Amino acid sequence: MQIHAPARQGLLSKGVHYPGHGWAATGTEQIAERHLLRAGQSIHLRLAAGDLVNLTMEDGDGTLLAVPLRPEGTAAHATIGLDPQTAVPLDLASFDSRRLSGWIAAQGGSADRLPAGRLFGDSVTPGENLTLKAQEDCDLWLVLPVSLDRLVAGGAGGTVTAAVQQQAPPNEVLPPLLGDLREELRVERATARAYRLQKGDFVQVIDVDGRQCSDFMAFNLAALDRGLERHIDSTVTRTLVGGAYPAPGLFDKFFDQDMNPLLRLTQDTVGRHDTFALACTARGYEERGFPGHVNCSDNISQAVEPYGIGARPAWPAINFFFNSWIPHSDNRLRV
Repeated sequence: MQIHAPARQGLLSKGVHYPGHGWAATGTEQIAERHLLRAGQSIHLRLAAGDLVNLTMEDGDGTLLAVPLRPEGTAAHATIGLDPQTAVPLDLASFDSRRLSGWIAAQGGSADRLPAGRLFGDSVTPGENLTLKAQEDCDLWLVLPVSLDRLVAGGAGGTVTAAVQQQAPPNEVLPPLLGDLREELRVERATARAYRLQKGDFVQVIDVDGRQCSDFMAFNLAALDRGLERHIDSTVTRTLVGGAYPAPGLFDKFFDQDMNPLLRLTQDTVGRHDTFALACTARGYEERGFPGHVNCSDNISQAVEPYGIGARPAWPAINFFFNSWIPHSDNRLRV
């Protein structure tokens, strides 16, 4: 079912608030889980039955496409009120499709000729609003494609805001596990934990509440036994995968300084990470006027000390949940 927005838009709200659907207050602005979609990009929304997605064409006149999928990766257009007969094959070359292709590959499917439904009409004015309602649990991918000809002509293709209103508040139902659970660790805020993984093990890192940052580091145990510290190296990894960070698919591995693969990324529901900056440091807080502030680098040093790893004032850790708004978003890796 598609609901065109009625005149309920408040002065402080961006989008429409429907009674019975939750919002999270931030300052004076009432917001839901919100994403800004630019031309040539895609976003992934995990929806439960009854959730609403409010879409606003902020500027431009781009073509917004919807790809609703069931958890196993099959098309589910009727779930959000789209006619599957009007769907068209998604052009993977018209946007950055790496996240979408990797997600479907992790489900055992393929992104080739994936059917997409068109939202809004042929003539779109800035500020035009549309709301979708999920009839069942689904994974909704929104795509704002852009053609090469349009880019050459100077047309950006517009931007879209997507705001999710949940029918029920988030709960502690976590993403499905990959297999039998061997160990579960909860890392409280401003702390770090260290643990051993054997070859073939899976590790699933979950942002339980959303809007969290976390730094991740992995070491080569065989090298440690030889007295060498070999860990994830961001520069080596970026060079070998040809991008800012690995993604599920062909270029899915984290490498150490000797170019040995340490971990393989099998699923990423966040899609935005920091592999350039250091984990936060005591010096960084001191420069901001907070001497002695707890920081990730010191926490990592304390956590790995029992494994014979020396402390460092700064660790080049991978940030797994950089700017993630989505509760229960996760990264799954295999050793």
